[in-house]
Formats: sequence, structure tokens, C-alpha cells
Amino acid sequence: METKLEGSGLCPKRLQNVDAYLKRIVDGGQVAGAGGLIIRRGVWAYRKSFGMQDIANKIPLQNDSIYRIFSMTKTFTVAAAMTLYEKGLFKLHDPIGEFLPAFADMKVARHDSRGCMELIPARCPITFQHLFTMTSGIPYPGDQSYSSRFLAEANEKAAGDAAKGISLTTAQIVDAAAQAPLCFHPGEYWMYGFSHDVLGRLIEVLSGKSLSCYMEETIFKPLGFHDTAFYVPEEKQGRLCKAYDFTEKGLVEITDLGTDAGLPFPPAFESGGGGLASTLDDVGRYGLMLLNAGKLDGKRVLSRKTIDLIRRNHVAPSQLQNFGFPAMAGYGYGLGVRTMLDTAASGLNGSAGEWAWDGMLGTWYCVDPEEDLIAVFLIQRRPGANDDLPKRFAQTVYAAIDD
Repeated sequence: METKLEGSGLCPKRLQNVDAYLKRIVDGGQVAGAGGLIIRRGVWAYRKSFGMQDIANKIPLQNDSIYRIFSMTKTFTVAAAMTLYEKGLFKLHDPIGEFLPAFADMKVARHDSRGCMELIPARCPITFQHLFTMTSGIPYPGDQSYSSRFLAEANEKAAGDAAKGISLTTAQIVDAAAQAPLCFHPGEYWMYGFSHDVLGRLIEVLSGKSLSCYMEETIFKPLGFHDTAFYVPEEKQGRLCKAYDFTEKGLVEITDLGTDAGLPFPPAFESGGGGLASTLDDVGRYGLMLLNAGKLDGKRVLSRKTIDLIRRNHVAPSQLQNFGFPAMAGYGYGLGVRTMLDTAASGLNGSAGEWAWDGMLGTWYCVDPEEDLIAVFLIQRRPGANDDLPKRFAQTVYAAIDD
């Protein structure tokens, strides 16, 4: 894709700040490589990559390098699910237990004043809306609560089985997650967790197809994607970015990423919450579809009204108190996306209504209807510093607007 500035309303001199920023984080050893893309008023105005795709083998980062986008996957899962919503196959307030019986009778892990844990019936069923808005009470595996520890133990068992050549499918992993108690009653709080992986499984049940097949049919093929999938085929492995830990001793290559979209074969578990790999161009085209009210190059993926529903804030002020990412100050939460409510609170020179999501290794993009703008920032670093590196990139992008 060739870039040009004419008609974009962006200042070429000020775009040099974008160059300088991306070079600075590479030269300073913060990241191995960084790619940036800016599309404004339909003009592909900026598309550059700096640094290395693979430090050890001295492979430069290219504009067609492939990145693990992790939780950016969630927005693709949301879009795929909403194509089924548009067919009338579910309502947002439908209990998911009607489609996944394992979730029909959930329990909540409650701790009393003495610290003792008991399981009590959930006050209400988990609905589709609870999954979309991360208010289901389903955590990610970890050690923060009884429920997350339960899932962590299930994950360890699954990893052990995988080492023996027994890989669990999406259906099996989601059914196993249903055995864990909830962290709270559905709708009570906001909590980042496994909800969108469950949503991915619901897409399979409702469509009768695997998540990857349904995404290919409804999103990837209509939008002309070339490099977005739940794995990176052998013939494309030479374009796959290495992932790195950011340590006191510098960047160290990561050898175990858990669910890894960089593997050369299709996974048994297709993670709707974090399993895709993609490129600058594919993410840019996806963002353009969202910006253009669900349509790109004559192909409609979603209706304008459905896009409006996705990007509006769905989370109450009391739930936003648990919106625990520093980068999300000033944002609300829609159907699987951040949505800007207060630019002053965010400290970003952006626009109210800007929306999208990011990923664990620092991948980030935004859709800004007010400025008719798409911006994409891709790195492969853990921690991804999502409260810092992408935000600074966004500052340089918005500062380049010259009209």
C-alpha cells in the first residue's frame, strides 16, 4: 500500500515527530521494532516500520511483518458475534446458559468477614451483554481470587495434557471454565477476564462453524485480509516478529507465550480473547471498516446502527470504578471496546468518541469518527506498557493534524 499526504489534512513536518518517536523507542532499547500506520479521510498517509523483527538474526522490521495482536482479537470477536446478533440469533439480554448448558447454573465465590469462602447461587444468569461488557464475573487465570486460581489450575492441567500431545478444543476449554465459580454476581462489577473467549465459543454454537471459519467468512475475506489468522503458516514464518520481555538487562526473547498465534499450525483452541496474528495493513483495513460505519470497498460487515451500539458506553459509573488500567482514565467501555468519554481526564489530545482496544504485547489501534482517523501502533514487548508507549504515539499522531 503506497502512502500519500494529499487530502489527509496532516502536516508533513509534524509527521516527522511520529518518525522521531518510533525511532527513539527503538534506539533507546525499549522495543525491538515498532510499526505505525495513520489513515485520515480515507488517505493512507503514514505507514512506516523501524527497528528489528528479530534481533538475534538481524532481520529488519518490515511493513508486512506479522504481529501477535493478543487482546486486539477481542474486537474481531465482538464484530463476528454482532453479525449473528443482526440475524436475530440472540438478544444481548439472553442468558448464555440457553446456548451453553455448562453456564446455566453458576455459583459465586463469596468471602465472609472471617475470610472463609463459600459458594452461593448467582443472583442472575450470565447474559450476552455481561460477556461483551466484561461484567460476567468470569476472571482470567491467576492468583488474585479463588475463582482465578481455579482457572489457573485448569490451565496448568491443560498445558500438561498439551505436552503429552492432547490439545483441548475451544469447546472443552470453555466448558472447563464454566466449572469455576464467578468472582461476583453477573453485572455487579467490571473485570477483565475470559468473557470474550466464551463469546468466541458461542459464535461456534450459533453459526455451526469454527471461530476461525466464521471470522474468515464474515470479516477476513470480505475485507481483503492477507495475513490475519489464529496461526502463521510455515510459508509466512519468515515475516513473524519475535516477542521480547523488557527487563533491567534489556530485551530478552520470550520463548513461552501460552496461547501463541505465532505457531505454524492451526490451534485446537481458537482464543476469541487473544488468539489472532495480523499486520499493519490488515488492522488498518479493519479499522477503516469500523470507521466507515461497518462498510469497506462496497462490502458491508455490520450496519451503521450496530457499530453505534458497539462503541457507545455500556458500563455504569459504579462499574467503571473497577476499570483498572491506567491508560483507560477518561474512557468508558462499550461492547468489548474502550470508548473516550473525557479527554481531559485521559490527558490525551484526542477526541470524545474515539474507540477500539489494544493487546498484551503493546499492540494498539484507535478509531476516531470526529477526525475521520485510524491510527495503528504495533510492537511485540512484554509488558506492553499500554499506559505509556501507545499513548505517546497517539499524542504525536494527533499533533500532526493541520486543518
